[in-house]
Amino acid sequence: MLPPSSPATSTLAERRTARLRLAFAREQLGGLQLATYARLAALGVIAVWLVAAQREVSVVYYLGVVAIFATLAFIQLAVSARPGRAWLKYVFTTLEMALLAAVLVHPNPLASHMTEVPLAMLVRGQNFLYFFVLLALTALSLSPAYVLWSGVAAALAWSGGVLWVILQPGTVTVSSFAEYRSMTLADRAAALFDPGFVDVVVWQQQVLLLLVVAALLALAVGRARRVVERQAILERERASLARYFSPNIVDELTQSVNPLGAVRRQDIAVLFCDIVGFTALAASQSPEAVVSLLREFYARLEDAVFSCGGTIDNYFGDEMMATFGTPAPGPYDATRALRCGRMILERLESWNRERGERGEPPVRAGIGIHFGPAVLGNIGGDRRLEFTAIGDTVNIANRLEARTRDLDTALAASDALVEQVRRETGTASPPELTDMVQAPPVLLRGRTAETGIWLLRTGDRQALVADE
Repeated sequence: MLPPSSPATSTLAERRTARLRLAFAREQLGGLQLATYARLAALGVIAVWLVAAQREVSVVYYLGVVAIFATLAFIQLAVSARPGRAWLKYVFTTLEMALLAAVLVHPNPLASHMTEVPLAMLVRGQNFLYFFVLLALTALSLSPAYVLWSGVAAALAWSGGVLWVILQPGTVTVSSFAEYRSMTLADRAAALFDPGFVDVVVWQQQVLLLLVVAALLALAVGRARRVVERQAILERERASLARYFSPNIVDELTQSVNPLGAVRRQDIAVLFCDIVGFTALAASQSPEAVVSLLREFYARLEDAVFSCGGTIDNYFGDEMMATFGTPAPGPYDATRALRCGRMILERLESWNRERGERGEPPVRAGIGIHFGPAVLGNIGGDRRLEFTAIGDTVNIANRLEARTRDLDTALAASDALVEQVRRETGTASPPELTDMVQAPPVLLRGRTAETGIWLLRTGDRQALVADE
């Protein structure tokens, strides 16, 4: 018995989710690399500004701090790139936030004028804004949880630094808005100008801002991930549709809620095409050469089908089934089908000239086309559905294609298709019927009544058949 998590029992949605998670894991590593380079650039700008602003020996201390942050960035990148070590980025972020807080609440030991400055003066400045630089860099990770944790780590680190300063002797605080409002104007001014004053309310606002910005960044990153996921699904669906439908209707299919509609019966044109003598041809070539031959063959068929606005229904070995009028009927479905059949033969003729120049044997094809009612709908099980056409119209087209061998023609069309072409074009002799001759009705396999046919004249035998 297979376990519930085995690939054989997992749903398509679960496998798709797993692939997206793996893709995002790779992108998160790429984001970490980008964040490292961005951090180095930001540290470089800060270092240049420090040197230009201070121009003292004491700036060496800050340059050393900058070097430590750069080293941590490289170590984090090297360690986190290993499989199963993604969690380490949370450790490094916590360490960086703690280091930044320690630097901000301690005076520069190389600056003699800073030894007499109360620690509360360091907390009252705007240095805490550097936390937002580190926080912004985490957004490049494409991980909402990582961004959110970075905000929490920054808030905890800054809070620890501020509380450490508050506990130092000589520190004066106002712990709440109520206490601040109860003070006289003179008391407020005295507190603000006291070198040992730490405004706890301002600290609370700073912590709140760090958490709010982190939450907003995490929300933005999460939304960006969902947008990318939806776009990836849409592009994959569009690519899948583009393999079967002509490009001019792919947009319509991807934008509609139920583009293929319910199971229904409608008139369509069906075209079958396969390689004449494929078995003998394949037996004389290597498997790789056979696959290459089929790819080139189908590439020309696809080009013709899509150029004529058709839909590729399926491939069967060396045989292709195409439909015209699916998923929605059009005013020239039969005409486009016959035009496609002739275009396929033109493409093959050009290809055979190229093959002849390379000393390769020509590839001949047989084409059968019929027009009539068919049942359209999604067929399959829960794990795989296929939109296809079934019914007698499909069978007749397939058997017309099979009869092209003994009728010595490259293209056979039914009377029903030819009459529909005439109705669509409004003329008895449209260009699509050039060199098409009516032949005696034939009895197709599995049918009791004969089927009227038209053949593309490709030799003297077709002329004789038409004269009978």
